[in-house]
Amino acid sequence: MKSDPRVIRSLVAKDFKLKYKQSVLGFFWGLITPLVFLLIFTTVFSHAFVSIRNYALFVLTGLIFWQFFSNATNQSIQSFIRNAGIIKTINIPIHHFPLAAVVNEVAALLLSFIPFTILMLFFGLDPSWHFILLLPAVFLFALTTYGLGMALGVLNIYLRDVSILWNTIAPALFYLSPIAYDDSIVPERYLPLIKSNPLYHFFGVFRDILYANTVPSLTSWGIITGIALVAYIAGRTVLHKLDKGIISNL
Repeated sequence: MKSDPRVIRSLVAKDFKLKYKQSVLGFFWGLITPLVFLLIFTTVFSHAFVSIRNYALFVLTGLIFWQFFSNATNQSIQSFIRNAGIIKTINIPIHHFPLAAVVNEVAALLLSFIPFTILMLFFGLDPSWHFILLLPAVFLFALTTYGLGMALGVLNIYLRDVSILWNTIAPALFYLSPIAYDDSIVPERYLPLIKSNPLYHFFGVFRDILYANTVPSLTSWGIITGIALVAYIAGRTVLHKLDKGIISNL
């Protein structure tokens, strides 16, 4: 079934309201979490990683996108089970649910850039035309997250341990991602492990644009485009293979 933009908008609105229902701070919780991590990292590691220029800005440009990835994958994984009643009663393309979860988090990410840009300017951000390149980079990152979330979400219908396993893997993935450190402090023998993490390449592109104020290389664009396509195809393949048993297992 084809995607229906009206249905997706409705699901995004529903997810947004449900996420912040009866919450005093609402959307602002999405800003508080990276700020807490920023405070911890700058307090604990800024003196240890003196080789990293403008450490606070370096960390912040990673934390913003990690927050998006973490929230979007968790919401996507739970999207089928959370909407089981709708899936069983209304004929809606099932891939709409993780898509709505990711779109919801993209909207939150874009909104968070308003206060975070002010904060990054305080830390020494130098605005330039390169910032427009964030749009395709965020799109490819969202596509990657959508594909991964869709695959994990479908598998979680059949085996609920998948969401528990992901909650175990995600913190390890956080520390394997160059958020609080760069390549210069990683022993050379461990660099292949760090670079095997797909998030490594996305964070590199985001840092080039926001932190280094440069245009990412064509190689970097090619790598993240390939990662996004593989993740999307993998997600749709898992959904297609297991589609018939989804309703009966919800």
